This record gives sequence, structure tokens and C-alpha cells, in this order.
Amino acid sequence: MIEEQTLVTKDEQALKVFSWAAGAASLRMAYYGLKLGLFARIAASPAGLTIEELTEQSGLDGRYLRAWAKTALAGELLDYHDDAGRFTMAPFMDTLLLDDQDFQYSAGTITSHAVESRLADRVEACFASGEGIPFADYGQEMVETIHAFSKAAYELFLPSVLLPAMPGLAERLRAGGTILEVGCGAGAGLVSLGRALPGCTVTGLDPDPVSITLARDRIEAAGLSQHVHAEEMRAEDLTSEDVFDFIYVQISLHEMDDARIVLANARRALKEDGLLLITEIRGPERFADCHGPYNAVLSHIDLFYEIPQAIAKGGHAVGFFTFAEIQSMATEAGFRTVRELDLEQPLYAAFLAMP
Repeated sequence: MIEEQTLVTKDEQALKVFSWAAGAASLRMAYYGLKLGLFARIAASPAGLTIEELTEQSGLDGRYLRAWAKTALAGELLDYHDDAGRFTMAPFMDTLLLDDQDFQYSAGTITSHAVESRLADRVEACFASGEGIPFADYGQEMVETIHAFSKAAYELFLPSVLLPAMPGLAERLRAGGTILEVGCGAGAGLVSLGRALPGCTVTGLDPDPVSITLARDRIEAAGLSQHVHAEEMRAEDLTSEDVFDFIYVQISLHEMDDARIVLANARRALKEDGLLLITEIRGPERFADCHGPYNAVLSHIDLFYEIPQAIAKGGHAVGFFTFAEIQSMATEAGFRTVRELDLEQPLYAAFLAMP
């Protein structure tokens, strides 16, 4: 039975469409503000900047900057002080857009939308062809975008929330344990684990050469090369047996060529008393649950990135895994116990599997 819809007017719906356009405009202005260094310049000036000062500092065209500033002001990215003719960052926008140590750092959301939008025509063609888009075609900016998405989660969420949720693990690892991160990307997790657990040997695997190059650079810059390593390899090709105390898969299992093979390899690579931790973005499990801004953004990422690049390599290709899917695959791979950790937060879901 179809549920009765709440009565809405045509004017309300028309305003909604216009609000979509306004949101898209704000995202684009946020992207330019980041890429052109405009936000960084404005945030660095306690009194703010005039258009003339911003033009002089940036070396950009004043007419374009004026239009950018007006749109950014309308989108509440900036504040304007009429008495002085100066622009400052709107409340908290400097933190959200510039502070990659903050858990709510949002630059990844902005840059991902820009990267994905460039491929709109190709995604449109994929609707008819059923084909995908190789990860390499998204370019290095997508690698950096994924890093921006996950950096705060790795550096704050992993050591302060996830590790304490597994009693005894951190102490065991500090005593000289071995860690494997599957799908390590540009190295945020490797650096975070290497810093938090200096007594461990930490290894990361990722099949993307650009990501591995960036990961190695970050490991070296952090001074962790003695005990943290990044290797270019598919997790499907892992052959280690009884080696690791802890294996971690951060929001990447759904991107593997074959998640079932990855989990089977992880089971074999774990010590008998080892632990496997899988995190995923918490998405809707039913169409009926797919409402609101959060699910709109999440589904857009599925459509423009997760599904096309997964199809291109024959991967899972249906977006983020649910607990039921992970439980089924992990059990099939030989894990005795699979449970979801109670994290009391809406964004990430974490699943612990034990041999």
C-alpha cells in the first residue's frame, strides 16, 4: 500500500529546486576557495581582506574574485563587514574547510563533488552501457580527496574510539604486534597507527600506484620508515599466513575486486587470536530509509564514484556494504564471530571479526 504523501504546494517545490541550485553554487565556490587558496588567505588575516587586497595577494583577476566573493557570501561561506569593506570566514568555516585535524573537516566532500562532476557525461553514458570508469580516470585529486575524507577519521577516530572499543588490543600491539591495513590509500591510517603504536610493525597494501607513492612520502615525512611500510598490491593477492595480530580495512572493502577473496586472505593472514576490523560508511539498507541530506550525498558518491570504478574492475559495485553482507561474507571466509561495535555515532559503522 502506497503511503499518503504530505500535502505540498507547487511554490514550495519550486523553491526547493532553487535551493538545490544554491547549494551547487556554494559547493563550487567552496572548491574555488580551497583550490585557489582564497580561504587560506582570508583566514590568515585577523581583520579579513578587501577585494583589492585579495586581488593583490592572490594575483587573480578582481572581477572574477568579486563575483566569487558575492556568491560565497550568499552561500554563508564568508561574512562581510560593510563598514570596513572586508570579508572574513563565516563562523567555523575556517575549521571545517581548512583544519584537517578536525573530525568534521569537510574539504573532502567539496573536492569529491568537483571531481565527480567532471565525469558527469561519462556517468550518463554508463547508465545505458552498464560500463564503469577506471579509478585512474578520476585523477590524483580523487586520491587526495579520499585522503581528506579519511584523515581525521584515521587520526582521531581510529586511536581514540576504535582501538579502545577492542579491550586489550592496544596493549598487545604496543608490546610489539603486527598490523596490516588493507586498502591503505595515501597513508593516513599507516601514519596514525605508526605514531600511536611505535612498538608495532605496520604494513599497508593498496593496488593504486599513485596512492602508494603518496603513502610512502607521508611515512618518510613522519619519520616512521623503520616500522611502517606501504606496498603496491591487491589484497586479493595476499598470501601471508598466521602473521598479523590486527588487520584493518577502512571504508574500502566494497572497493575490492572480490571482497570474499579479501576476507578469506585476511582470515589466513591473521594469527589464531588476531582481530579483523572493518569500517564502512553507515548507509540506508532500504529505499524507505533513503531520506535527507546525508543520504543524498552518500548516494551521489555511490553513483558517481563507488559504482563506476567498482564496475570497471569487476568489483562489488553496489555501494557500501551493510552488516548483513559483511557478516555473511566473513562467516563464509572462516571467521567464527562477527559483531558490530557500538560506537554511538551516526557516520561510521565498525565490524569486528574473530577467527
